[in-house]
Amino acid sequence: MKKKMRNWAELPEDLLVLTANKITLFEDFLSFSGVCRSWHSVAINDNFKGSEQIPWLMLSDKDKPDERKFVSLRKGGVIRTVNLPEVRGKRCLETLGWLVTIAEDGEINLLHPFTRVQINLPHVTTFKDYRRKRRYDNTSFIHKAVLSSRPEESKDYVLVVIHGNCGHLGYWRPGDESWTDVKISLLYFRDIIFHEGLFYGVVGRGFVFAFNVWGPDPTQPWIALHAPYMYEGTAMKEQLFIVESKGVVLMVIRYLSRPYFWDANHYVPDNTNRSRVDYRTCRLQVFQAALREQGQWLEITSLGDNAVFLGDNASVSVDASRFPGIKANCIYYTDEYWEFRKRGGVLRHTGIYCLEDGSKSPCYEEESFNPICPPLWVNPSSF
Repeated sequence: MKKKMRNWAELPEDLLVLTANKITLFEDFLSFSGVCRSWHSVAINDNFKGSEQIPWLMLSDKDKPDERKFVSLRKGGVIRTVNLPEVRGKRCLETLGWLVTIAEDGEINLLHPFTRVQINLPHVTTFKDYRRKRRYDNTSFIHKAVLSSRPEESKDYVLVVIHGNCGHLGYWRPGDESWTDVKISLLYFRDIIFHEGLFYGVVGRGFVFAFNVWGPDPTQPWIALHAPYMYEGTAMKEQLFIVESKGVVLMVIRYLSRPYFWDANHYVPDNTNRSRVDYRTCRLQVFQAALREQGQWLEITSLGDNAVFLGDNASVSVDASRFPGIKANCIYYTDEYWEFRKRGGVLRHTGIYCLEDGSKSPCYEEESFNPICPPLWVNPSSF
């Protein structure tokens, strides 16, 4: 007599909820939700107990402007394809799983790529340093964006951005009708993070400034960290990132090699196939900050069990030991150079840099050809 097979769709709801509560990775939770209708019914945010997540790589295609593919490095392929007409023709930045979209007409929005919840932000013309007769289009006006917390988790959140030709800082709070500038000039900010109630921004020379949006003088920053004495760059051939890793602030410097035909006008020869030109990462250097010890930096050669993800996303660090397939002591990066991308777009590379021996390897072979929205790390959250 044959043993009767159990119908998995008929499992009791309380057992399904208990199973869902045990899932820690968002991509596994996504697979759980796709088993059948009854499983999908309990795959809601309240039943997902995971915390730290592995960023997905968002890819776009110039032939499918409304479509975005999300790649799981752990599973080694596309895990989700989303139709997002809200991002057509727009540049995207990422922070805490949300996209900051900037349109050619200057419209700016916060968009959740999976729930498609959209929050309208003040127009680009409300920045004080905005000039209508600018050299570049509006999609290049904002360079980086960081949220203090997810909008779905707190109403008292703040969005800080690096903007303009001079790399100034500005912020927006819910209810504001325009962007508020942070009072600092003659310094070009490269990256920003939110850490222990303060925003930190690193400038081209390696100095780190802090400011408190909720303090008595929210637009007045102060020097929190002087530049590492080992760093003598000018930020003309380097990209600077700042990231929190297990409660510690790190500065990552990415040194770039430029094509031999690079000229003073930042153009390539007319007979060069721009889609095959890229700015490769030569090496990366990492410094660890001691914020409570007179702002000192220490160069480190190991991230331990951690992995760092850099690019047009809000820089993030994860504990690689928790995620099979993610390499510890490595830096995952989207190898892009915005100054060149603004002039036609190129074929982009993503890579993994091993801090131990300086070796580089690809993290995903397929690439994005859309010059408006190059490959982007997205921290998955919610449905």
